[in-house]
Amino acid sequence: MKTFPTSAVWCLGILFISVSLITTGSSEVQVVGPADPVDALAGDDIILPCSLKPKASAETMIVRWTRLNLTTENVHLYRDGRDSNEDQSPSYRGRTSMFNEELKNGNVSLKLTRVTLSDAGSYMCFIPTLTSQVKETTVQLLVGAVSQPVISIDGTKDWGVVLKCESGGWFPEPEMEWLDSSGTILPADGPPERHRDSEGLYTVRRHVTVNQTDTNRFTCRVQQQEINHMKETEIHVPDDVFPKSHVGLIVGLLAAAVVVLTASAGGVYWWRKHMKEKQRQRWEERDKKIIKDLEERMKDYKLEQEKRRDAQFVTRNKDHLIQNVSEGKSIASELHKKDLIPDEMNSQISAAGTSQDQMRLLFKALEEAEDTTRVKSTFYKILLDLEPDVVKDLGLFNLIGLFNTIGLFNTIEKQRQRWEERGDAQFVTRNKDHLIQNVSEGKSIASELHKKDLIPDEMNSQISAAGTSQDQMRLLFKALEEAEDTTRVKSTFYKILLDLEPDVVKDLGLFNLIGLFNTIEKQRQRWEERGDARFVTRHKDHLIQKVSGGIHSI
Repeated sequence: MKTFPTSAVWCLGILFISVSLITTGSSEVQVVGPADPVDALAGDDIILPCSLKPKASAETMIVRWTRLNLTTENVHLYRDGRDSNEDQSPSYRGRTSMFNEELKNGNVSLKLTRVTLSDAGSYMCFIPTLTSQVKETTVQLLVGAVSQPVISIDGTKDWGVVLKCESGGWFPEPEMEWLDSSGTILPADGPPERHRDSEGLYTVRRHVTVNQTDTNRFTCRVQQQEINHMKETEIHVPDDVFPKSHVGLIVGLLAAAVVVLTASAGGVYWWRKHMKEKQRQRWEERDKKIIKDLEERMKDYKLEQEKRRDAQFVTRNKDHLIQNVSEGKSIASELHKKDLIPDEMNSQISAAGTSQDQMRLLFKALEEAEDTTRVKSTFYKILLDLEPDVVKDLGLFNLIGLFNTIGLFNTIEKQRQRWEERGDAQFVTRNKDHLIQNVSEGKSIASELHKKDLIPDEMNSQISAAGTSQDQMRLLFKALEEAEDTTRVKSTFYKILLDLEPDVVKDLGLFNLIGLFNTIEKQRQRWEERGDARFVTRHKDHLIQKVSGGIHSI
């Protein structure tokens, strides 16, 4: 009978034990978790994965979730077939749960609701009742916070527009970059500005200067690589926000220089002659327009001069008026209403027994008035309305009454004002580019127009916030052109400009003519008042005799 050697028996035994251990080890239940961290945003509900492999029921097991910090925190405990959270850390109370219906399938994952930034860290899923060596696994939780970036226009620089992007409430600290419409990263104006608040959240701000493109669309991107989150905001910059570029002008000048250098002497001569002729025609048309406007104003001035000569009636016919005016009491009452004669004198005139006495006292009041010319002028207008026959008796009714009776002068005056407003508005429109470049008081002009309710609140605020005087004037011209009565608003703009910056108007070569118009208008008003006063003084006696309704209203 053959027997195996002792050494062979030992070898077979070792082989059997090794195979048994390998087979047994492969069937042991182990705790497994995710290979990658779990990403979450503050406020989210998340799941920390943990399961048994191979699949086995965990309903009768103890499952302990803890957080690995400087000290271990009890996050959640399951044992004896139920949750047992008596020793749970206070910060997790009411926020943890397990999927009890999935325990039979080996799913021991933990659900954590309303995640906060302080929840970030390492979490251990531990099942002490397992017999295997792999009783636990670690899950890394990353918590972040994000917000939508906000873009605003922050002024202009050279021929570009400065854009500002700002985004707050981020964690961890994010990166910010600018892109054009094709996705190309743009060079920013320096590094991003960063700030961290008391809650540990980051605010990032960055500027970029952009030039005009086909689309004028630009994007601000903020991203956080650790939590794999990104936010973008796009802006469209209108064409009229960009400063006017001189590229076209420069190119044109270069092209003209090439033509001059390469053209023959004869070609250059004819070209220059043609340009001079066009310039002469433009100046001739402008001069004709100015002369026409001046002629119209002079025509108005002549009409006013004729009116002033007739108004001298009062001074020239004082005695006649004292004797013939019967409405002295009514005239005095009207002058008193206008605060042109004092209370005491009005009372004396009302108490006077005869119309002549009334008129003598009234002429005394006219001559003692501080501004006797203005008071006599007003007296004349009231007399002409109450007692036109007195004026007719003096042989001047036909000429003076014509204007006042049919209201022709009022029509002419209104027409003159319309022409003046139209001329002012045309001046502003014609010189728009020059005014944008040279007016420095755009903010003050806008404020005055706003006080007169001629531009809206929002536009006035935009003009006040504009960075440069050119930007202020561009926005101001936009308001002028959008106004309901653009002629009136532009005329008011012109008058304010003439008061604040007369040199700008003078530079355009129209200052002297405009000053002449204003001088003529002031002189016309003085002559009118002086003529009215002379008429009253001259016809004092006649008016006292004829005027009888001194206290009646017109």
